[in-house]
Amino acid sequence: DASLAQGNIGKAERIARSPEYEETLESALRMAKYADSMPLYEIVETIKKLTAEKDNIDDYFDIFSLWFRDVLLFKATKEVDSLVNGIRERANKSSYEGLEKIIEAIQKARARLNANVNFDLTMELMFLTMKEN
Repeated sequence: DASLAQGNIGKAERIARSPEYEETLESALRMAKYADSMPLYEIVETIKKLTAEKDNIDDYFDIFSLWFRDVLLFKATKEVDSLVNGIRERANKSSYEGLEKIIEAIQKARARLNANVNFDLTMELMFLTMKEN
């Protein structure tokens, strides 16, 4: 999980000590992996879950970003050192441009929330980008 802390020692310690983080990680990976096949009602349910997890939203953004970067990297190199399943499948489904749009959408969502844009709308736009690309 060192890559998830991105060089931040305080964050690395928090991740290492937090049983909740393991749940966040599993939940975020599930969301990232299946966003493309989620029906709209499930996206709405996912956003409700994230609303309850607002305090951890940065962790979700970090995990989403890393997962889609791994997918992009795999697509480019056909090599994967991630233990996470689903990367190969997603790389086959998404174009380079689509993956870049998704990574950009995650960054935009983080910026929008920092600017106090409506949470549900921000998450909806991000998940629709994940679904469509």
